[in-house]
Amino acid sequence: MADQRLTHGVSVAAVRRFLDDLKREFPDTWSTTFKQSIANIGHVLLVLMPWRDPVPLTRAWCLWEIFCGISNEGTEVTIQLPNSEEKALEEAIRERSKVVTDMLVRVQAERADAFNPHDKHMIFTAIESWAGGFGAVNQAVKDQLRAWCLQKAVGAVEAMRARGEDSTDAFAGLCNQVGLVLNDFGEHDKAITFYKAALPIRLRTEGEKGGNVAALYNNLGIANYSKGKYEKAIAFYEKALAITVEVLGEKHPSTADTYNSLGAAYHSKGEYAKAIQQYENALAIRLETLGKKHPKTADIYNNLSAAYHSKGEYATAIQQYENALAIRLETLGEKHPNTADTYNNLGSVYSSEGQYDKAIHFHEKALAIRVETLGEKHSRTASAYLGLGLAYQRKGDYDKAIHFHEKDLAITAEVLGEKHPSTADTYNNLGIAYRSKGEYGKAIDYYEKALAIRVKALGEKHPSTADTYNNLGSAYDDKGDYDKAIAFYEKALAITVVVLGEKHPSTATTYNNLGEAYHSKGEYEKAIELYEKALAITVETLGVKHPDTADTCNNIGLLHNDRGDKEQACSYMQQALDVFATSLGPDHPNTRKAERNLRRIRGDDEPDDGGARTAASLGEDDDDEQQEGDGDDQVQDEAGQQDAADESEPQERSPQQPLAGWLRKRVRRRAAFRPCWCKLDDDGHFAYGTSASSTAKRRISLSNVLSAELAHGDEELHVAVPGRTFVFRMDARSDTSLADWCTAINSCINATT
Repeated sequence: MADQRLTHGVSVAAVRRFLDDLKREFPDTWSTTFKQSIANIGHVLLVLMPWRDPVPLTRAWCLWEIFCGISNEGTEVTIQLPNSEEKALEEAIRERSKVVTDMLVRVQAERADAFNPHDKHMIFTAIESWAGGFGAVNQAVKDQLRAWCLQKAVGAVEAMRARGEDSTDAFAGLCNQVGLVLNDFGEHDKAITFYKAALPIRLRTEGEKGGNVAALYNNLGIANYSKGKYEKAIAFYEKALAITVEVLGEKHPSTADTYNSLGAAYHSKGEYAKAIQQYENALAIRLETLGKKHPKTADIYNNLSAAYHSKGEYATAIQQYENALAIRLETLGEKHPNTADTYNNLGSVYSSEGQYDKAIHFHEKALAIRVETLGEKHSRTASAYLGLGLAYQRKGDYDKAIHFHEKDLAITAEVLGEKHPSTADTYNNLGIAYRSKGEYGKAIDYYEKALAIRVKALGEKHPSTADTYNNLGSAYDDKGDYDKAIAFYEKALAITVVVLGEKHPSTATTYNNLGEAYHSKGEYEKAIELYEKALAITVETLGVKHPDTADTCNNIGLLHNDRGDKEQACSYMQQALDVFATSLGPDHPNTRKAERNLRRIRGDDEPDDGGARTAASLGEDDDDEQQEGDGDDQVQDEAGQQDAADESEPQERSPQQPLAGWLRKRVRRRAAFRPCWCKLDDDGHFAYGTSASSTAKRRISLSNVLSAELAHGDEELHVAVPGRTFVFRMDARSDTSLADWCTAINSCINATT
């Protein structure tokens, strides 16, 4: 039987009359009644006119109708353009591919208007009460428009092919532009298909040395770069470079552009010296052809800074960013998105240096400019929220970090779509934040969301997919499920070796993480083998004086300490300390941490100071400094020593003895839990150490304790002091419940007040 549903094309006047009738008849339930009416009709027709800024998307009641149609399962939403507008859209795509994303950015339901202020208030109230509010409406409408735009762009190519125009220059030009649109939306494989369709035509009409041929090679490089195929990207960029140099000469802005692209590819490959060389080639050309005070010259300073940042040369990175900033302030002004980019990047370097408050200051400057110049709902505004999230995360303020990551997610999902790789990046960062908080279940949920998107959008064999497997491994490692962690690390390693090669910093990271898992399992020989692989790669790719090299030396030192080889442990820990002090400075958290580890291994750590030390120095190696990048949750074991528990120690205690026994304490650097012997002593301290037979070197003055309470289903004991919280769990040898510990600590606190 034929579908008998009506096609519903609604005029503004018709919608207003319909709403007026609903308000009168159903004053309390008009919104659900309206939605049900749309479902009964079964078809909504949206006429986009003019396509650049469609009137229906600026009218509150029209947006509400579109949203009702999209959110009703079984209701078809059709988008159409008048013939004149359809031709205008095609011509705009030919001229500039970004017109599609520009149109999507302008869709913001909260800016919609209505002729009747009461109607606007009523509709806005309904939207705000709906699950997801304006964000859900915007995302639903943009997802629909995004899919329609891609369909129209691809359809324009197919229409030319159907007309037999698929061997013309016009066809090649349209294929190139549609490829750019597809690549912007994360459809990299489809983009490559369109670029390849254009290439034979350009080769036939222009020859191998044609300018459009060079442009297509460059675009193929960009698409392969986006896929993580860096070798292929470099091959295409080099083809583009050869043509550009021969046709336009070495000293031409387009030649500089290609050197810049090559620099980005080598940067992502982890070949930072080569990246810097390519960027310097580009810089020399731009200085000569455009001059120092040109925005494109500032772009190269910016990219050079990023390479030095990755290389661990933070002072040089800051200097180059300041060069970029000076040019942008003079040529573009303070209130420009590119100036905001430099502030954001400066924030990232200061965060790596451990200057978190300074980092937050620069990220806030970037955010303020982007909100003012681009609006709240823009992908670059989202990246400012990302920078703030990472800075607060490294500072240890995980709740604030999560707040900013969620703002990043809301914008990114709305602007780029739920299935875009950038949305996956944000899920990944939320996973890192929750993992840092010790909420491993939530972390795994977010990592799995990121993984699903990355596998679908980028494929299994992509560096970002490998990063997610690495992060899932870290979460399971911290949960104590070492076999599952190892399985995920091995999946990450298999991809990284194939895609990036054996000699890449990300490969070293995965070897390091595998080493930590085997270390935690007590398989020291396997762990040392993996750590040494990580160290060899890190030294070769990043150099002896890079913080990542120090991280691995630190881990090897801790492993030798656990094996009882104090001499080797001190040697590696001294190397770590020297590199941290040189590269990060004496006051960086990693430097202080390595210094404490070295003192503890030597046995000359300071005794208890009666509660006079700051909260940050109470406890073992507990400062938190994670290395978050674009999806790479690098986990380095800088925890305190893990001496084997003395199984011969008596586990029974008489009622007259102070409360004592084995617990597991969380080390904030890894969020892992280490066994420790704990005791409430007679001097008003909660003391803990590595062995029941030795004197506890760590003591928390109970007069400093703000609270002691059970958490996470009574599976954790949280002991809060000013500035931080100590977290304990039961150990297999525990003979006292966490509830008993909690009661005893609170009794002691009350007795001291």
